[in-house]
Amino acid sequence: MEEKKVVYYLLWERVVAKREKRKESYNDYLFKNARWVKDEENIIMNHLVGFDASEPEDSPYRYGSTSVLMEMDEISEKDAIFIMNRQILSFLKETWKSRFLKEKEEWDKTPGWPAKFVNTTFKLNGIQYTISTADLGLSLETRDQGFMESIQNDIEKDLEKYGASDIYSSGFLD
Repeated sequence: MEEKKVVYYLLWERVVAKREKRKESYNDYLFKNARWVKDEENIIMNHLVGFDASEPEDSPYRYGSTSVLMEMDEISEKDAIFIMNRQILSFLKETWKSRFLKEKEEWDKTPGWPAKFVNTTFKLNGIQYTISTADLGLSLETRDQGFMESIQNDIEKDLEKYGASDIYSSGFLD
């Protein structure tokens, strides 16, 4: 069986990175736009050795640069998951706000049903969250809650794409 070890890092106080070790090789990834992408630019390796590309090639500060080394910290898996979840949810909320803007404008012209207590509960990387109308920039007014209820199916599909599980949407007619 192949040994696999994962180390998580935080770059520039906002980007989660990971290094996976498989036997004698490493695979490095950055968490960008709510997805893992291969570190094609060797950002993780450069930070591990303190490589500063802005220094001249013959500079003694090109490798081992403390300022570059200090831009990356090792973090726990728990902290990495917390940061990634926060980024995924922020990304999705902003996506939904813009994506459903026109539908909301049409809904307001001829409002559909009123609703109350509308929310979607789910787990993301083992942590439970709840999304309500306020997360989409909507009010607690019953027509706004009815609108959220009308788009819950789309919200559930997006959550599934980003790894959410145990998704449950609810709401009541007012």
